[in-house]
Amino acid sequence: MDFRTKVNHHSFGVRVSALMLKKDKLYLAKSPKDEYYLLGGAIFVNELSEEAIKREVYEEVGVDIEVEQLAFIVENQFSLEDNDYHQIEFLYLVTPLSEPNPEMEEGGQQRRCEWIHLNDLESINLNPAFLKKALNNWNGKLQHFLNRE
Repeated sequence: MDFRTKVNHHSFGVRVSALMLKKDKLYLAKSPKDEYYLLGGAIFVNELSEEAIKREVYEEVGVDIEVEQLAFIVENQFSLEDNDYHQIEFLYLVTPLSEPNPEMEEGGQQRRCEWIHLNDLESINLNPAFLKKALNNWNGKLQHFLNRE
């Protein structure tokens, strides 16, 4: 069971996301609407966040990772399809131990994944958008963000 609860049209959850980097490039999934996003997902009840990020990346693109460090904690608040969401998200800097699969399945659909150069983040539709600037300006210390959309 993952760490989410829903009351009426409000959902609250805790999740992890992977900042998978290799030589100034970030590995991202791409939705059918040309929106890019990080690999990751909900944390299970009684699962540590570092265990969750390893599990999620392996489930999504079939690669083991080395967890480097926690880079960002983000409080995401957004609406989607008549539902309101509040998510606490742990974004970990991770290193792949082999080449990840170039595709993954999510929501019954195949999604393409690709390496995007950090300098090109400004030109893509990236969710969460704060990463376009925050990642290039990151000082190596844990940072907290509030992301309202």
